[in-house]
Formats: sequence, structure tokens, C-alpha cells
Amino acid sequence: MDWFGGVERNPQVPSEPKIQLIISPVVDGAADYAATSAVNHEERRSISIGVGQLPLVTIGSLWQNRHCLVENAGKTKTFDNLVISPETVRLLKSDALVEGQLLIRKKYHQIGAGLAANCLAIEWQGDPYGIIIPAAEIVRFYYATSTDLAKAIFAGDFRHELGSIVNPAECGYVEQERRGRLKLRKEFADADAYVIGRILFSPEAFKGAVLVHDSMIKQAVQGKSRLYPEAAFPFSGVTNLRVRMKSMKTPDEERWRFIVFAVEYCSGPFPYSAITCDRDNSNLRPEEGYDQPDELKAPAYPRKQQSGKDVTDGELQSKEDASKEIQSAVIDLPEERFGALASIELEKPEKEVCHYFNAGGVRPLALPTSVLGTGDGNYSDGIVTQTSIEVKYERQEALPASFANFEAMVRHLDDLPGYQAKIRPRSDATMYIPLTKPHRAWQWSYLDSGTRQRRAVVIADITYDHCVYSLVEFQWREVESFKLAMVSLPGGARLSDEQLHVLLRMLAKKEGRWGSTKPLPWNAQLITFKHTWPSVDAYAQAILARVSTFSK
Repeated sequence: MDWFGGVERNPQVPSEPKIQLIISPVVDGAADYAATSAVNHEERRSISIGVGQLPLVTIGSLWQNRHCLVENAGKTKTFDNLVISPETVRLLKSDALVEGQLLIRKKYHQIGAGLAANCLAIEWQGDPYGIIIPAAEIVRFYYATSTDLAKAIFAGDFRHELGSIVNPAECGYVEQERRGRLKLRKEFADADAYVIGRILFSPEAFKGAVLVHDSMIKQAVQGKSRLYPEAAFPFSGVTNLRVRMKSMKTPDEERWRFIVFAVEYCSGPFPYSAITCDRDNSNLRPEEGYDQPDELKAPAYPRKQQSGKDVTDGELQSKEDASKEIQSAVIDLPEERFGALASIELEKPEKEVCHYFNAGGVRPLALPTSVLGTGDGNYSDGIVTQTSIEVKYERQEALPASFANFEAMVRHLDDLPGYQAKIRPRSDATMYIPLTKPHRAWQWSYLDSGTRQRRAVVIADITYDHCVYSLVEFQWREVESFKLAMVSLPGGARLSDEQLHVLLRMLAKKEGRWGSTKPLPWNAQLITFKHTWPSVDAYAQAILARVSTFSK
């Protein structure tokens, strides 16, 4: 695949416009697939696919008999400390004249009908056109990460139909915790919440997301049938960008520029440090023993089924709409593309009671076929399986939640400039989770009720900008999972052992669920953390991010 082209309506699948792909055949014996001599330029042509399939295709990808090959064109390069700002990024056409020659010099890379497509040029090492990225690649990597998001972006739903993506009345941003809260519509996967939250809670990301549709509308008003979306980065600042690219000399042949085929990794910032995601009539249950009987619940929406197919299994096509009489399918794309998400795990709200139960399928449907489509589908008797492509973010395995790792994180914090972090000496008031029943009675406060082994507690105090924040960790059973808590008083005063004892007793009554202890006495503030950090440094950085927001 050589380049992206324009976007146009698809009369056969009205719910999903098509995007052009510029392709050319590889010549026999080609070794460097990115070389100009590696393809037959005379046989270059364009094809179109539904925008819902955009997550699957990149420039430089190689295809044979509808199968994506492992090999691809281009070399991997990382641009460290790349500055993204209005001063360093500019939008221009692929055939724009720069220094008297086309931006994409034909001598180095030929793109056929893609010449009218937009690009972003980023300043690199003093060259304002040092890095060139097609606008469609920016859309694919940052915004259209799944089939559902791709269709929402190209349809302009974030500006015009936000209610089809989330319930806006139940979304919000908690500045103090840097926490985003989302109520997703049932069509969207949990993994989509990361990108949706970025778009909703960052003005820059929102502007970039709606620019895709807004720019196409402006062109449509001018009577153009084929539209070329504009794009922008969803953040500003410094990033490390890993890409697959091809080098190209400047017109004076003095320096190298870089044509980006595909962005693979970006460390750019997200607007949140934590994100909580609920969805329409979720059947997420409270802890065992606290739920109501299923007879009192309503059925939850059925989830899409995993197809079990690989990316190139079946036949993805855009000539016929999918049938809603056939079970839908999902294709997962495992990726680790956003560095900022390495220590952020999607959190589900803690529920006191669940009002819905999993009812499975609403009615019997035909089994999925090998003909796949990414349109919204209709109730025809066709043979196309409605298919969604979803990104599955992969993370390193989290550190075990142990006192040893907690203490290592505290030592790491203490070594950082501006911070003091110390383990608080244990006292009778803070040594164990307090008992809430007579000592002979079974109770949650015991780690082992049979031997009456108490749950031990460890507390660390972090001092930053003359304010003290107390971290509270306690022992779990092997089958349990609880959160780390950070507590602080208004004005940053240090919590006394007696005050912490009161909080630990409240925690014991709620059997370890910090979220159920709110509101806390003395107007104390509480932030909780899931143990998702792959390293001690990531553990410490997550704490620092919250301390910084607390101190503002």
C-alpha cells in the first residue's frame, strides 16, 4: 500500500463511507520493499474500503490474496523529544510545492491519486518539513482505533451525535483526581473508553477529532465528491514518536527528511491519570453477598461475540452491507501504542447493587459467515457478518501488591527532588485493621479467621510543598483484590495515628472497600489506586501525579 486517498459515500453501505487506498504490485525479487524500484508504477491503482476497516491498514503494509503479510515496507525510527505545537506542525497537501519541488518527491516515493491528500509536516532538527505524516495516518493511529470509533469520527458524532457514543449527563472530569468518568453506549468496547475520554476531556483532542468531519463538510459544500480529511494531534508538548518510515532527501540534497508510513508508538500525554467507565444497563455485579436476586433484575444488553478470527481470516468487503440476522463478530488487534496508558487501567465503578443480569442473546441468530463487513447492517437475508475491529491494549504484568513493593516505592519517592517519603512507625492504633466484632467472631478484619491472624497495615507519609499525604496499604487474602488509598486533610496537615485508626475502622466495616467509606470525617480527601503498575518507577509516578493535583 502506497498512500491514502480521498473519502467518498458508499451507496451500498450507507452507514459507512469509503476511503481510498493507493496500491501497487511488488515486483519479483524485490528485497527492500520501500525502494522506489520495488513496485510496478505502471500498474498502480486505487481501491476503496469502508472506514471501519481503517484500523487494519497502514501505508507500507503488504498484502497477498487478501492476506496481510508479516513483512512490510519501511524502517523503524524513533523521534525522541519531538515537539508538537502550532508552531512546529503545519497542514499541507501531499503535492504542495516546498522549495520548488513536491512535498513528497516522486524520485523517492510515488503516491498516484494520493497527491491531493493532506499531510502534517513537523519541524525536526530545524527543518519545518523534517517529518511528514499523512493526515489519514494521524486519524487512524490517534482517533479511529476501532471500527466503531472510526465510523463515529468520520460521521462527526463527537460534535453532532455525542449521545450515540456516551450518555453526556453521566460523564465528567474530576480535576482534583485527574479522573475521567464515562458512561459508554453499548456499541462501544471498553478499550474505546481510553480514546473517547481523551477526546472529551482534552480541548486539543476534541478539536482534532471533530476536524476530520468538519473539514470534509467544508469540501462537500464546495461540491466536491471526493473529500480529503484534515487532521491534528490530540495533544501538544514533547513526545517520543516511534514510526515506520522512509527517508527522503531535501530538494537541495543536503539533508534527510522522513516520510512516515505508520505511527507505532507515542508517549504524548493524556488529560487524565485515571478513568472510570460504566456502560448502559451494565450487569457488573457488586461483591459476592451484596447483590440482589436475579428475579428482581432486568436483562442487560448482549455483548458482541469474539469471532476468534485472525486479522486476515474471512473476506472483509465493502460492497454489501452486513445482516443483523447473523451473529456479529469481533476481531481483536493487540497493541501497545500509547505510552501514557501504561499505568492506567480502566476502572469500573463499585456498585452497591446490580439491577441487570446477563440474558445472553436476545433471539437465535445465524452463525457468523466468512464474508465480513463493517457497516452498521440491516435486516436483510444477506450473508455478510457484521464485524468490529477493536484494539486490545496490552500492558506489562503488574507488580504484586506487597508490603515489600510498597516500601520500595516509598524509598524511590524519597529519592526524588522536592519529595519526602517515609514509612510511618507502627503503633497500636495503626498496626492492624481494627476488629469490628468480638475477637472470637468471624470477621473481615482477620486475614485468617481460623487462626485469628489480623490484617497488618503499613502507612507512608509523603511530604510535598509543605503538605502531607498518607498512603495506606493492608494485607489481602490470595483471592482478594483491594485498592491502595491516599488520604489527606484540608490544608495538608498530617493525619494523626488516632485519625487513621478511625479511618481503618470505617474501612473494616466496609470490608476493604475504600469507595464505600465516603464521605470521610474532618473533610479528609481520599484517592484510591488500583495495583496496575509494571515497575516501582511507574508505581511512584502514579502517586506523584495525584499528589501534584492534590496540591493545586
